[in-house]
Amino acid sequence: MKNSTAKPVKKQGPIRFEAMIPLAIVVGLVVLYFSLFFDTHLRRGLEYAATQANGAEVDIGRVQTSVFKASVLIADVQMTDPALPQHNRIQVGELRFRMLWDALLRGKVMIDEAVIEDVQIDTPRQRAGYVLPVKPEQDDGPSATDKMLAQMQEEFSGNVVGDLAAIAAGANPSEQLKVVGEELKSSAHLDGLKKSQDEAEQQWRARMDALPEGDDFKALRTRLAKVQLKDFKDVAQLQTSVKELQAIRDEFDAMSKPVGEAGSKLKGDMGALRTSFADLEKIAREDVRGLQSRLRLPSLDTATLSRALFGMDVLGKLQQARGYMNQAREYIPAKGAKKPEPKRIYKGRDYAFGQAKGYPAFWLRRAAITSTLPGGKGISGEILDVTTDQALVGRPLVATLKGNFPQQGVSGVKAELVIDHRTAEPLERVNLEVGNYAVAGRTLVNSESVMLAFAKAEAATGFVAELRGDKVDMRLSNRFSAADFETTAKSAVVREMMAASVAGLNTVTMDARVSGNWSDLDLKLSTNLADALAKGMGRYLQAKMDEARKRIERLVDDKIGEQKQRLLARQGELESRFKSVLAERQAQVDKLRAELDGARSELDKRKNAAVDTQKQKVKQGASKLLDSLRK
Repeated sequence: MKNSTAKPVKKQGPIRFEAMIPLAIVVGLVVLYFSLFFDTHLRRGLEYAATQANGAEVDIGRVQTSVFKASVLIADVQMTDPALPQHNRIQVGELRFRMLWDALLRGKVMIDEAVIEDVQIDTPRQRAGYVLPVKPEQDDGPSATDKMLAQMQEEFSGNVVGDLAAIAAGANPSEQLKVVGEELKSSAHLDGLKKSQDEAEQQWRARMDALPEGDDFKALRTRLAKVQLKDFKDVAQLQTSVKELQAIRDEFDAMSKPVGEAGSKLKGDMGALRTSFADLEKIAREDVRGLQSRLRLPSLDTATLSRALFGMDVLGKLQQARGYMNQAREYIPAKGAKKPEPKRIYKGRDYAFGQAKGYPAFWLRRAAITSTLPGGKGISGEILDVTTDQALVGRPLVATLKGNFPQQGVSGVKAELVIDHRTAEPLERVNLEVGNYAVAGRTLVNSESVMLAFAKAEAATGFVAELRGDKVDMRLSNRFSAADFETTAKSAVVREMMAASVAGLNTVTMDARVSGNWSDLDLKLSTNLADALAKGMGRYLQAKMDEARKRIERLVDDKIGEQKQRLLARQGELESRFKSVLAERQAQVDKLRAELDGARSELDKRKNAAVDTQKQKVKQGASKLLDSLRK
């Protein structure tokens, strides 16, 4: 019997409302997030990433995205200049682009066309931007390149012109040397020479004592006197004399050999000591140069002045090029470059397979750059093929720009950038020309003694750099026309000297080239301003500079002169003494050798005579035998 109280089963419809409600809540939350918070979070993320890449604060005014259109609008981008935080390196009005959903669904970003509008340079900021601190050195210490750049920076940081001005004002640099001595390399070299002389004297005394003396030669001479040299009764007596003479000769050769070897050795040892004295002159000159450097005794040669005037400019461009190169090689790895491995949870191996019509992780095919101001002035350009995998795309990154920045007073800008990482040897090449820009208050020399600057000038510049693998080839040329100089100095003599040096110099040129490997760079730099300063300042300074150098040379000579003469005298005494002893022993050797040679010659005569007599007897006996046979 059925239970009459059982409820009838409700038939399930095509829509499951109990599942739709949670799904609607999730979708609503996602839509709410993208509507209210996504743009803000994306803006902050972009600001952080751009700041890390730029090395200084990057501000983005507004980010607007459209999920359905896959479009992004980035407005009012301000990139702080790390060297001048009160200004922006670059300011962009708007950046607009759309991504392809086909790539997004594969986890890739593909931008077919982007627009970059209202690009400006060197614009003032409302507040100074934050500059990231310099990253600490790695545990393995600075690289060879870092050491090379630090060495160049230390050299260019010296104020050569200021030091010259101080001398012109009356400073005497050699008076700074109050106590000099123990640290001189020449003094240490002389101490080493004295030690070498002591060791040589001790060794040669022992060697001379080991050489044969007069009694040794006398004993051999006594044995030689007993050798029979004539009136031989028979051949046996002659053979005995020959044998004894040979024994004496063998003993003599063994005894005289150390004398000959000692002569050659003495010549070599004394020659080495004399060479050390010759090296002393070179080391003393190094001491003079070292003291000049320690006293900051400057040089009037144009190469040194050129580096002091514009070396930091060239170094700044070099460091900037290296920084951009490192970023390019980090974000656009060259073919075959080792990439950082992701953190693994389980052991295993990753395999990468090619995919027809695949996308790299990021690819911007083209970005148009425009900045049009009233009057039709501005800039235009494009950026092609920005990608994280150039080998897959098959094309390098190429960016071009031309036009003017009238708000900053910059005109005639032409720029081309090529980043080609399609092969194992990465290549970055840039060519930049600026036709004209104004210069005001550009300081060239700034020290306590003198300040030299461009009060105003019209400048033009050209910059070409090619970075291929580890090789560098960078050229920089500047031209400052209609130059008006500003000079200040406490000393009237210095003011007069500087004014006379730059008088009539209306155009300043500077040409520089840096080439070689990053760890071994060669810098060539020249400027006509250095020529003018060397010529103008030379009339005031040459006599004082020469006198300062002579004082330093006299200081070194006085410090090492007495010890040098004492060691030279001792050197002569040692050579004379040991040569005299060797000459005496060699004379005894030569005398005994002559006696032995004479005895040998006498025995040879007797031996030959005995042989001839024996032959004659044999011949006579043979003749008699023949005569008897005939009969």
